[in-house]
Amino acid sequence: MQLGALLAVEGEKVLVLEKSSRIGGRAAVVKKDGYTLDYGIHLVRFGPHSALAETCRRLGREIEFIPLGTSYVQDEDGVVKVFPTGPKDFLTSRLFTFRERLKIIAMISRIRRADMSNLLDQSVASWLEENKITGGLRRYFHLVSASMLVCPFLEKASAGELLLNMQKVLRLGVSVMYPRGGWAPLFDLFSRWIKKRGEIRTGAPVEKIAWDKNRVQGVYLQGELIPARKVILSLPALQLGELLEGAVAPDLLEQWSRLRPTAGIVLEYGLSRPVSGISGLAYLCRPVSFGIFTSNIEPALAPRGKQLLTWLAPLPVESFADKAALAAAEQELERALFSFFPGLEEAIEWRRAMHLPVVDGVEVNIDQTASRRPPFKVAGLENLFLVGDSTAAPGAGGDVGHESVLCCYRAIREWERN
Repeated sequence: MQLGALLAVEGEKVLVLEKSSRIGGRAAVVKKDGYTLDYGIHLVRFGPHSALAETCRRLGREIEFIPLGTSYVQDEDGVVKVFPTGPKDFLTSRLFTFRERLKIIAMISRIRRADMSNLLDQSVASWLEENKITGGLRRYFHLVSASMLVCPFLEKASAGELLLNMQKVLRLGVSVMYPRGGWAPLFDLFSRWIKKRGEIRTGAPVEKIAWDKNRVQGVYLQGELIPARKVILSLPALQLGELLEGAVAPDLLEQWSRLRPTAGIVLEYGLSRPVSGISGLAYLCRPVSFGIFTSNIEPALAPRGKQLLTWLAPLPVESFADKAALAAAEQELERALFSFFPGLEEAIEWRRAMHLPVVDGVEVNIDQTASRRPPFKVAGLENLFLVGDSTAAPGAGGDVGHESVLCCYRAIREWERN
């Protein structure tokens, strides 16, 4: 949607084909009993400095972002403590001992200026051990890996990717923020621009790509060929083979098919009354997970006097083969939430549980750093491009998708110049 709007604003005719019944993919917005729900947690890292903000500026819209408040964690001892997001928190949070406070302040100074590119292939677990990081500091980095990379699996998560993202937060002085009014106004913005120059079709799954030699001719929809001067795909990497078999080198498709997505359980609650004043992120150490009271950040998303809570527990995608284990994990997560937020259980007006085998298209781990993910222009097909959170865009989590919009746009314009 973002890339289609960018092309439309420059006068191109755009056709968006969305296989779902509504636009937005996993970022789709749902209305329920007066609540406005995101499909899981959808914060924007770096706020006004984000790729999303830059895209919207090019569309003539300056987004207002809402900063988050203080974040908290229910620690392993059951005590709720401030989760550090700035220098003052590192000095005062009870998550750390006095020695750990001194150590993290020194580490933050090093992280701010060091070259992290040589750590991309090193796991967070190995980096923690190498730097003798234990106790509350280890739990802090574990939870940052879970929320920033959506990868709490420390033996897989990339230390370099984690620290590069932390470095950018330190440099910009901005972490995650939320768009004023939620996501619906942004979808309206993208849709309006696309419809000025073209069309959006929902319930329109592309069946296959049509190509001749090294050039894409268009796509097939319900047996009909829709011709196109260029085609852009936004799919999880593991699904690309379904459309590109025979058109792209088999070893490349096999490589992409092996890329692991992030996955997890999402719990959402509409609450009849407020149960917490937290307006930042909230974390659990057991199970490792995090969430937000979205309506504490943007009150317009819940009816007056009510509250909206969304929580994510990242899980390995392999765990989705065991339905009984998933159900047990959901129950464990809910018990922990009831412990964290007294009164939550009694205030539940409605509840939505989602078991998502794909949260982000590719998990940011040591085997799936940016250079190992699909490029924006597909080799061998001169007018086929890729966009989305499976691509080689920088960042982690949802911001890979936003960054990919500008990266793919540049790849398209370079192709056109040549």
